[in-house]
This record gives sequence, structure tokens and C-alpha cells, in this order.
Amino acid sequence: MCFRVKLLLGIVLFLRTISVFAMEDELEFARASLSPFKINHFAEHIAAPFENDYNVGYGPKNNGQNILNFKPVVPFRMTSSYDLIIRTIAPLYERTPTNNAQNIIDGHYINGWGDMNPTFFISPAGFQNLIWGVGPTVYIPTASNNVYIGSGKWSVGPEFAAIVMPGPWIFSILMNNVWSIAGDANRPAVNQFFFQYQIAYTFNKGWFISTNPSITANWKSRGDQQWLVPFGIGGGKSIKWGGQPVTLSVHAYYNVIRPSGVGPNWQLQLEAEWLFPPLTI
Repeated sequence: MCFRVKLLLGIVLFLRTISVFAMEDELEFARASLSPFKINHFAEHIAAPFENDYNVGYGPKNNGQNILNFKPVVPFRMTSSYDLIIRTIAPLYERTPTNNAQNIIDGHYINGWGDMNPTFFISPAGFQNLIWGVGPTVYIPTASNNVYIGSGKWSVGPEFAAIVMPGPWIFSILMNNVWSIAGDANRPAVNQFFFQYQIAYTFNKGWFISTNPSITANWKSRGDQQWLVPFGIGGGKSIKWGGQPVTLSVHAYYNVIRPSGVGPNWQLQLEAEWLFPPLTI
């Protein structure tokens, strides 16, 4: 059994030992899971999502790459007026293809940890129709390989997120731009843009359909190599597993714009997310 599967199973078993709590029904679990802040109309939640992205179509041999992202979201009530919401992305890469001296994929692969990316949102504690948050996002050079799965740079920038939930619909955006400020002098400087929009429709019993593609731009690349723009759709369901709220989803995306010979053609995205009671400070 590969390390990635063992790690995932170990964390799942640990989460299963945590005591469960009374929450809303499956529809509200789904609405909380679809929110970037893990908020529905009733409460805030700690989230422990695992997102597995399988990328297909690297280079002429259609090489595949797998990325397991652990993406916890933890809200803290700072004052009666504002919350601190910490969102972190910790990726684990498998089968990332490498290049030869001519910058052509050579049939070899890299496995390992990627750069860690925490974001610190400040968000109003009371909300009506619009929920928003803004704060710094940081890329920490924790990658086990700084050439293929990491930047080798400390990078920072502003991040903004907003969400509205009219009726059964959910609309949200998440965007940032980061610049490198320190790190390996032999690695290229970072100037990178990220934008994610989401459109979702929730049904009774926790079912939903949604699209939430991640659009990126590397401003340091030449014009025809800057953008990765996926398009696709998927869905899922929120359930109670032994009394514990869990949301399961699957999405498929096709990259209608991608860097030639670098980015993948397709991505299959599988996600499982556990919800827990919030913390206070």
C-alpha cells in the first residue's frame, strides 16, 4: 500500500475516534461544506477536508500526476464583531513528471511534500446575505523538491473571499496574488494569481451539484504560457457517518486554456470532508 493511502487511512481512523456532536441536517452540512469559510445560515464549523486531484495529460505521453491536499479550515471568535478564519493547504505529490536538459518530460517522476499555504482571514462575525473575509496568504517553502513541486521561496499576498447563499443556491469567489519576498536565490521569483469561483445548487437530504474550478496565472511566464483555465462540473452529498457529518464529492475539469506541454489536460477531483464544532479564543 502506497504511503499516500496509508496516510489518508490513518487520518480517517483518527477522525473517526473524535466524539460527534449534534448539528443541523444534511442540507445544512452541505451548505457549510460548500462555503469557503465553512459557514451556513446557522453556525460555523471546523473542517477537515481531503481533496485528491488526479491530473491527466502531461506532455506527449499523457503522463499522470496525483496530488492529495489536506485543507483544514479553523474559525476562531476573536471579538463579538470579528472572526479569525485560518485556512491551510498542505499538498502531497505523487508521480510529478520531471524534465531533461532540453526541458522535455523524460519519463521520470518526483514524489513528496509541497509548499504549505496558510491564509488568515478576518471576517465579520455577524452576517446577513453576504459573507466576506480578507487577510494575508503565505506560501512557506516546505517542499521536499523545490524544482518540480515547490518554489523554494517565501511568498505573501492578499486574499479575499466572499459568499452569498440565496435559497438553495450558493455563489462564492476566492482570489489572491502572491509575490516572493525571500528564499532560494537560485529559484525564479514568484508572481502568481489565483481565482476560484463556485456555483452550487443544494437539494434536500444533502445532495448538491457544483462547479468550483481553480484558475491560475503565472505572471513570470511568457504570454502564451501564463494561464491555466479549467471548466467542468460535479456534485456530492453530505451524510452522517456514525453520527459524524461527512461530505463526499466528485468533480471533473477540462483545462480549456493551459501552458503548452506543461499543464495537464484533465483533472478528476475527489473530496471527503469532516465537520466539527468551532473553537473560541
